[in-house]
Amino acid sequence: MVRCFNVKFSPNLGDGLLSECLEKALIDLGADPDTHSIDLAARKAYGDVMMGRGTVMTLLDALPPTLRRAAVRLPLKAQSIRSWRPHFARGLEGADRVVIGGGNLISDIDLNFPTKLGLAISEAERRNLPTAFYACGVAQGWSATGLKMCRAAFARPHVRAVFLRDTDSKVLWDDLMSEATGIVGEVVRDPGLMAADLYPQPPRPRDRRPVAGLGLMSHIAIRYHATDAPRSEHLDQWYLDVARGLIEQGCEVRVFTNGSPEDKAYAAQMHDRLAALGSSDQISFLTQRDPRGLCAHIADFDVLIAYRMHAVIAAYAYGVPAIALSWDRKLRSFMASVNREEFLLDVAKVPAGDCVDMAIAAARDGLPEAERAAVVAEARADVARMWAVLEPEGRMERRA
Repeated sequence: MVRCFNVKFSPNLGDGLLSECLEKALIDLGADPDTHSIDLAARKAYGDVMMGRGTVMTLLDALPPTLRRAAVRLPLKAQSIRSWRPHFARGLEGADRVVIGGGNLISDIDLNFPTKLGLAISEAERRNLPTAFYACGVAQGWSATGLKMCRAAFARPHVRAVFLRDTDSKVLWDDLMSEATGIVGEVVRDPGLMAADLYPQPPRPRDRRPVAGLGLMSHIAIRYHATDAPRSEHLDQWYLDVARGLIEQGCEVRVFTNGSPEDKAYAAQMHDRLAALGSSDQISFLTQRDPRGLCAHIADFDVLIAYRMHAVIAAYAYGVPAIALSWDRKLRSFMASVNREEFLLDVAKVPAGDCVDMAIAAARDGLPEAERAAVVAEARADVARMWAVLEPEGRMERRA
């Protein structure tokens, strides 16, 4: 049985989507049907959310990096002993292989993932389980402590290979980790591209006005990961102007989030101002409880406008053109990987009217189907590459 360490039950349902896609792909390749994920935060189901998450993010956002790291050290140590290590140990019972990923796990925001990944790798090593990292992103901005922790963990001999989700992540991995670990990173497609394999959806109706999905993301969440986030007042007005422009162009607007509490709070804050732009058949508000629900919503759009990467990836999987809102290197990398960079825009620089025009054109033109199908096929083949590395006879030659 394979156990996948990831953040499957994160409130951001994009994390659950990529985790479920990876599980299905492994089972399709011959893994035991009981193959499933172990959440790195010890969550057990969708909706299992840390209380006060938004408040914590706001407080940490106000601290300089050195104070932020000092503030989280004791809670990280306590959680490691009380929650994470026991949860990982129980989850690995009966496992014979381990996959860690996907998602932006190889990162050092407040020593969070260096701590959790070190524990997961240690527990796998205790059981001599062959381990591979899969479809992970590598972030910038490492502390000396976080870098030391991850280099030590990734250098363990049972870690057979590291597969990364974009070229930028490979460059960072090879620069930061390759020499210390003896592993050269390899690039693969994101598992979320297999969303339509996991949750097939009916074709979108042709005899209706265009449906535009507008994915809201909190200014706080953007700032937590980006240094050049738009001002909160600008972001509010930009969303309003885009929704108004789409309605004026004859679109139906459906507003949603990927599920993060800070995004949901922001959507609630914006609800009345957005609802005032039109009737209920011109603008509506979607909610969902799990990745299946998120996919059902996205697959029914004719165009998507969103920051969150796995909303954009799911849209591509279902043949829905997306206008991606630039905020993080990983989103730029994905758009480049599917030849859609021209549909990536910066909210701080591009007027709402230009975004509306771009969305109308994208909805009209759609996606090149042959190219999309080839990308999805590559995503399936990439999982097979990783599966071969984890086979009992899997060779260790991927190490430098």
